[in-house]
Amino acid sequence: MIKVLDHGFARLVSYMQPAGVCVDWSGDLEIVRNARASYDADWRTGDDDKDAKLVNYLTKNRHTSPFEAMVFTFEVKAPIFVIRQWHRHRTWSYNEVSARYAELPEEFYVPEPAQITTQSTSNKQMRTTERHPRAERVHDAIYYHCENAFAAYKLLLEDGVPRELARGVLPLNTYTRMFATVDLHNLFHFLTLRLHEHAQYEIRVYAEALLELISPICPVAVAAFKEHRL
Repeated sequence: MIKVLDHGFARLVSYMQPAGVCVDWSGDLEIVRNARASYDADWRTGDDDKDAKLVNYLTKNRHTSPFEAMVFTFEVKAPIFVIRQWHRHRTWSYNEVSARYAELPEEFYVPEPAQITTQSTSNKQMRTTERHPRAERVHDAIYYHCENAFAAYKLLLEDGVPRELARGVLPLNTYTRMFATVDLHNLFHFLTLRLHEHAQYEIRVYAEALLELISPICPVAVAAFKEHRL
């Protein structure tokens, strides 16, 4: 498990592993076996150099289906606005905690003053790297707003207001949690976009955590991804 932001984390729950294989880089073998199945040679593995060359060739030439054979499930705890950005990647399967069924704990994301910068004037979707002149005041304003929102949320619940209505007062930086499943091809696509310098910082740090989590499982594919895609 890797801690992310102030209250969040990313954790690898499970991944596909070829039967009878007990090596750290078993994810790379899953890719190789599926690639060689096309010419009836999926049995031919074990030569580390040839396997690595094949994975690099597949990555460099944008082959997809061999990487789709490797599947991961992650548990992610993140602010709601991060999860909503994540859900735009519709090739994933998601199961998220529902505030209709469960009361959300009082956990919300407040950016560090160093991350509170100014709005870009040249790019509508981005902030700059220039620290906001009133960053400390902004930090405190966000914190106290969230405290008040949770006070209202708890008061509504105590008054018997349905959870599905009471949740409406909670801010977008409230933490939620989900299980998310994706194949390696679409995970690499996610990482290509979300590791980019133009990606929002708060989702970029989660992308960095996912890349770190899968690196021991398919190190050859990750190295090829870094070389040919990033």
